[in-house]
Amino acid sequence: MNRARYDLIRERLSMKAFDGSTQSFKDMNQMFPDTPIETLRSIHAQIVQGKMKRTLAHHQKPQSVKEYWRRYHTKIKGHEREPVLAHIAEEADLSPALLARTILEYQLQEKADAEPEPYKVSKTEVTKLLKEPDLIEDGVLSLQVQLCNLKDPCYGPYVEAIKQSVGVEKEVYLTNKLKEYGFAFMTEDDMRAKGYDKTPDVKLEVPFAWNGNIINWIESKASFGDERSHDQYLKEQYFSYINRFGSGLVIYWFGFIQELEDGCKPHGILLSDDLPSLDEVTLFNPYPLEWVPSKGEPS
Repeated sequence: MNRARYDLIRERLSMKAFDGSTQSFKDMNQMFPDTPIETLRSIHAQIVQGKMKRTLAHHQKPQSVKEYWRRYHTKIKGHEREPVLAHIAEEADLSPALLARTILEYQLQEKADAEPEPYKVSKTEVTKLLKEPDLIEDGVLSLQVQLCNLKDPCYGPYVEAIKQSVGVEKEVYLTNKLKEYGFAFMTEDDMRAKGYDKTPDVKLEVPFAWNGNIINWIESKASFGDERSHDQYLKEQYFSYINRFGSGLVIYWFGFIQELEDGCKPHGILLSDDLPSLDEVTLFNPYPLEWVPSKGEPS
C-alpha cells in the first residue's frame, strides 16, 4: 500500500462517525474493496492507540477521574443494565476498556482507603478483575466492565487475547511453511534455550536469497506496518538482528506502507506481506559444480 492510499484510509478511519463496529468496518471495506478488513482493523487500532498515548495522561488526572466517577454514579441509577460506562467513554473520546480500568481502580482504592489500615491497590489486582469481571463484588460495575470490554475494538482482555492468538497463528503458519520447504531453522524458543539475547521469530540455519538479499532471519508481525510502529521495531528489534545475524526479512501480514522499504533495503532488511514461495527464492547449493575425478584419482 502506497503512502497516499494509506493516508486516505487513515483519514476515513479517523472520522468521528467511524465507531469501530463490525458494520462500520464492512462499510469501510466496501469503500476500499482491495483492502482486507483485517488490514483496516489493524490501521484503526494503531490510530486509536496513538491517540490514547497522547491523551491518556489527561484522562487519568485526579480531577478527571473524579469527574468520570461522578458522571458514572449520576447516570447509572435506573440504567444498570445499559452500557452507561461505554457511553461516557464515547462522549470523552476515550477507550471504553481504559475508562473501565480507571473507574474500577478508583472504586477499589476508595474501599482500600476506608480500611483500618489503608493500602495501595496493586495494578495486578485491577488487571485480574478486568480479565475476570465476575469477581468484582459490585455487580453493577461488574456488568459495566464486561460491556466496556465487549464494545472496545482496540483495548481490553478480549482484544489482547485475539491479538495474541492471531500472532501465534501467523508464527505457526510461518514455521509450517518453512518445514514444508525443507528449511532448517531455529525458533525464538530454541534460541532462548541456547542463550541468545536477541531472538527473531525464525533464525535460518542455512540462509536463502530473495530479491537480491540474503535472508538469515525472519520476523513475523501480525499487524500493519505503519511508520510509527515500524520505526519503533527498527530501534528495539531489527537493528539488533542485523548486528548479530546479518540481513533478514520482516513479514507484516496485514500489509505495510511501501515507502518504508526505501529506508530498510540499505540496512539489509526486506519487507513483505507473506512468505515468498519456494520458486521465488534462491537456495544455497553446497555443491555447485559436479566433481569429475581426474585419471588415476579415486572416484
